[in-house]
Amino acid sequence: QAQSLSFQELLNKKKFTEVIALADSLTPADSADYVTMSAIGQAYEGVLEYNEAYRCYQHCLQMDTTNVDALSSVARVAMNLGKASVAQDCFRKVLESDSTDFYANYQLARLYSQIGDYENAVLQFNVLRDQDTTKVNPVIYRNIADCYMKMNAIPAATICYFQAYNVNRENAGLASALVNCLYRMGGPNIQDGLSICDTALFYNPGNHALRRSKAMGFYMNKQYAQADTLYGELFAEGDTSFLTLKYGGASRYLAGRAMDAIDLLEWAYGKDTTDVETNLLLGAALGKTYDRKRAFLLFDQAEKLMQPNEALVNMLLTSRSETLFKDGRQREAEGLLYKAWLANKDRLDLLFRIEREYSNWGPEYKSAEDLGRALFAKVTFLREYFLTGKKMQGFQRYRSILQYLYEDAFFTNKTELVMIAPDNKKSKISAEDLKSIIDRLPDISQLPEVERKHYQQMEEVFKKRKENGVGSTKSEPLDENSEAFKAGMKAAQKYLDSQKKEEQKSE
Repeated sequence: QAQSLSFQELLNKKKFTEVIALADSLTPADSADYVTMSAIGQAYEGVLEYNEAYRCYQHCLQMDTTNVDALSSVARVAMNLGKASVAQDCFRKVLESDSTDFYANYQLARLYSQIGDYENAVLQFNVLRDQDTTKVNPVIYRNIADCYMKMNAIPAATICYFQAYNVNRENAGLASALVNCLYRMGGPNIQDGLSICDTALFYNPGNHALRRSKAMGFYMNKQYAQADTLYGELFAEGDTSFLTLKYGGASRYLAGRAMDAIDLLEWAYGKDTTDVETNLLLGAALGKTYDRKRAFLLFDQAEKLMQPNEALVNMLLTSRSETLFKDGRQREAEGLLYKAWLANKDRLDLLFRIEREYSNWGPEYKSAEDLGRALFAKVTFLREYFLTGKKMQGFQRYRSILQYLYEDAFFTNKTELVMIAPDNKKSKISAEDLKSIIDRLPDISQLPEVERKHYQQMEEVFKKRKENGVGSTKSEPLDENSEAFKAGMKAAQKYLDSQKKEEQKSE
């Protein structure tokens, strides 16, 4: 008991290291004393050694599993260790015995906010707010407002910040948070923000954050001369933050002092060369004064920086085209992808996506238009792919459709074949050029047996037609009961199945 009192006296004096030093001389019997172990835990917590504090508090909790102090201590340290589930369980146990416990409710609300569960955090803070509706607790309202800000619920955050500010106008940080919300809502709210800055500066004269907020309000309100004056004062006092330099220079330029704005904008540009507004403003100031050559370079850089994010643009293109395909609007989807490819011919994936929509089994096509579109898709993709010099593993699959079209041209005495692009423009490819593309494709000997057998049978059919002088593949189509046709359909179905699997993976 005397040892416990000694520990408590040291804790009261915040002499945490002395308590920890004394703890090393404790006997095993001392560890059974709740007060002693709790005091040691508090000492470790005081020097931020949370793991040791957690061990001590857990020991205390094992001695008395319903002790509110032990539960709260374990939960508090667990929060600092990132053990959110442990902290939540402990606080809930406290609230099961007393739902009005202020500390447990407050810490549980903070925990929700800490782990990003802002909706539950607001609900938990509301429990505290509603415990006493006769007065406004600015800390609770500010916490609620902070959560609303995280949720991007600006109007709700503004109301809560105002409630807190209204009973604590001396708080500069609270005033700044409220002003920031008002500025974000724009319009007449900007003038309200300026008024709050004046009130807050009455209680906190010279506060840099409030003065910066007031200068920004003048800038947003297009009161550039006033903004220039305030930013100039901040700069003279040593404030060289990027925003002060940028908007100070912008205010000066827009107030009609282009030459004087250059130094500030140059300094801001040196801090961040990727800021679009800084590039534009510095370029405009230089263009109005003495360096139009550099102004044009800055304008070019600004234009480049204003380009949309490439990854997002690609995501939009892919999502829109795939939705069009699924909606049965194949022509629109192909047109979209083809237009994107024309703008960037390195994007072979776009051509491949178009080509995938067309079967490699010739007899499937019911019209000359479909064949023309298929031919364009296959030929264009292959020509572009050849230019890359990459391996053509699996490209034997294109032999079937191209050979089919080539043989059709041979039997009908055509020297050219019509191709139709996704933008509906027609072009032609000579039979000789088509044959040269076929010859560049890998040999069918590398194909799986069933597909190789199909191609061999197809070649036999074409060979017999040549020998018999058959004039057209359309006047004498393949026999659907023939082994060649069955093997071909099986191979085609196998390819279509593999395409579907690829689509499912991409989804």
